Amino acid sequence: MGIFQKALGYFSKRATVSLDEYFCKLQVDYVYRKLAIETCIDLIANAMSKAEFKSYEQGKNKKNELYYRLNVAPNKKTNATEFRKKLIRRLIFYNEVLIVSPSNESSEIFIADSWSVTEYGLKEDVFSQVQINNIVLDRDFLESEVIYIKYSDARIRELVDGFYQAYGKLISSAMNVYKRSNARRYVLKGELFRPQDNTTQGQINEMMTSQFKAFMEADNAGAVFQLQNGYTLEDFSGNFQSNSRDIKNLIDDIYEMTAAAFHVPKNLLKGDMSGLSDQVDAFLMFIIIPVAELIQDAFNASVYEQEEYLAGNFLRVDTTMIKIVSFKDLVEASDKGVGSGVFTINEARLRVGNDPVDDPRADKIYITKNYEDTSKGGEANDNNEDISSSEK
Repeated sequence: MGIFQKALGYFSKRATVSLDEYFCKLQVDYVYRKLAIETCIDLIANAMSKAEFKSYEQGKNKKNELYYRLNVAPNKKTNATEFRKKLIRRLIFYNEVLIVSPSNESSEIFIADSWSVTEYGLKEDVFSQVQINNIVLDRDFLESEVIYIKYSDARIRELVDGFYQAYGKLISSAMNVYKRSNARRYVLKGELFRPQDNTTQGQINEMMTSQFKAFMEADNAGAVFQLQNGYTLEDFSGNFQSNSRDIKNLIDDIYEMTAAAFHVPKNLLKGDMSGLSDQVDAFLMFIIIPVAELIQDAFNASVYEQEEYLAGNFLRVDTTMIKIVSFKDLVEASDKGVGSGVFTINEARLRVGNDPVDDPRADKIYITKNYEDTSKGGEANDNNEDISSSEK
């Protein structure tokens, strides 16, 4: 064999890597990171799918074409829930979202998968090479022709990834320590100096490999080891055992850090249902409502001119339906809402998930005597009777 062949043989042996070992290392550094981030995104996206996009004309709620696009079907290929989940995923995962309407003849809207942008300091930016699914649109878009939403100046995901690079190594190390410390360990005592002929060496190899393999495998329900004369086998496995809690604590650290980065309550992220109501309130306050307002402002700035907005034409994202409230609390809140004139009966019915009724009285505003203006000499009695009503 020549020098070249010997060199190839040497390096091929040195470069041999187990695929299981290679992918295991990749998984440790990737799986927990992916799981934590995906769980955060799913929580936010699922919550936003319950929100209602309300359109207003002259200050009154109207179910117009924009309402249909944002609550039913943005386009023929996507429903509103799919659209919102994709919007939230791109907004959080990539820090930005571009929404376009490919044709001036249609009101359909799509979320772009990729694009190029030419930024200008004092005039509108230009978006080009806009790709939707597998199609690249053959036109450029001015900034006023699209809805561009940017989540934050710094990509939270990149900051989280930097944290994971260190913690991924710690988890890998902890897993290796756990596997090594909990591995079966034996000491074989006996006369190990034997003739180095093929027959004797083959017998030793048979005992040390084939017999030990069946004896050591955890999947075997039972195994018999044929120990030769002159040998004793002592078990030292229990002297090096490690606790898997160290690994779990490191994984919990990843979840807590991810929850803090995305402003999601850590117990909610880990599936802990204790104090659920308070967790949901914090979830709504610190992430859902800010994201809803960000989307709302982007649509209002892009869809409506200043004069239209000031005239009462705007979009509002209603997040009040996200949190599930008990029936008793709903009834009590509806009673107070209707009696104080905050809601009509039909509006209260919609709030609790019921359909409106055709009775004209259900669209009137009612004020109980508890809220009567007594400054003109009127007196409020102890009965909660409806004393005034008006068409809304």
